[in-house]
Amino acid sequence: MTVTSQTIVLALIAAFMAIPAFFMFNKMPEAWLQDYDFDPKAENVRWAKRLKPYHIGIFAIIYAVLVFLSVAIYPDFLCYGHMLRVAALLLAFPGFTVIIMSDTLNRIIPDHIIVLNIALSVLYFVSDFVDGNIWIDAGNPWYQFILNRVFAALVGSGVLLLIGIISSSIAKTEAMGFGDVKLLFLCGLLCGLKGLLFVIFIAFVTAAVVAVPLLIRKRMRIAREEKEIRESPDPAKARKILAKKKREMHFADDPDYLAFGPFLVLGTVLFLLYEPYFLEFFNQFFGPITGAL
Repeated sequence: MTVTSQTIVLALIAAFMAIPAFFMFNKMPEAWLQDYDFDPKAENVRWAKRLKPYHIGIFAIIYAVLVFLSVAIYPDFLCYGHMLRVAALLLAFPGFTVIIMSDTLNRIIPDHIIVLNIALSVLYFVSDFVDGNIWIDAGNPWYQFILNRVFAALVGSGVLLLIGIISSSIAKTEAMGFGDVKLLFLCGLLCGLKGLLFVIFIAFVTAAVVAVPLLIRKRMRIAREEKEIRESPDPAKARKILAKKKREMHFADDPDYLAFGPFLVLGTVLFLLYEPYFLEFFNQFFGPITGAL
């Protein structure tokens, strides 16, 4: 099969892998998409939002384009000679889609989907021995391939947990959900130690870019609310009504909340698709340092 036909086939398969996420998400039990204290009989219960067909269309296009570019730029990386790595990546797409949309729509990352993709990460462990790992020389001891991924998962999730605890104590509110910690554990298993550095960097940079307009919108909304309160016949009553409305708002509907899970998934997908680029970047800027050490 030629490189062109191989590129087209893998791009089409990648697009198709977005479809299972629609059925996974919409058939998922309600409790999986709710916080741990969810009570279906509670007053003013907020039912989880579900996927629309156009969501899957968007993901299908994104996956197809990203895979097409990866195979076109690095034809020897994602090829039919590396079937385990290709299979692991493509099979992870439905879970990635569910994680992104669940965290975006409902502010929840289902544990069951994390477990599913952790199980799929076994294919990457096996691929290290069958296909090789471009970050680790084949002559290294076998346990280095395993420790590379396990250590990344433990260190990454542990550091994020620590950041969340410190941030929450400073902000006096939850700053990092435990779902993000479990997600970063998965990202470490998939990407390895050096890969996790790129995943975290991409996640924080892209999240910061998105956070800026959200912060501007928040300041504009607060200014508008303060103006409405000042101009109301009874400012004190208007402020109490607004405060009550905010207290009753479900955390998933908070317009100022920025889900971090989608950015971790974005960093993971980009790294897994373009590992040769990140390897070249790492060797160019950090190779002399690591070599000296």
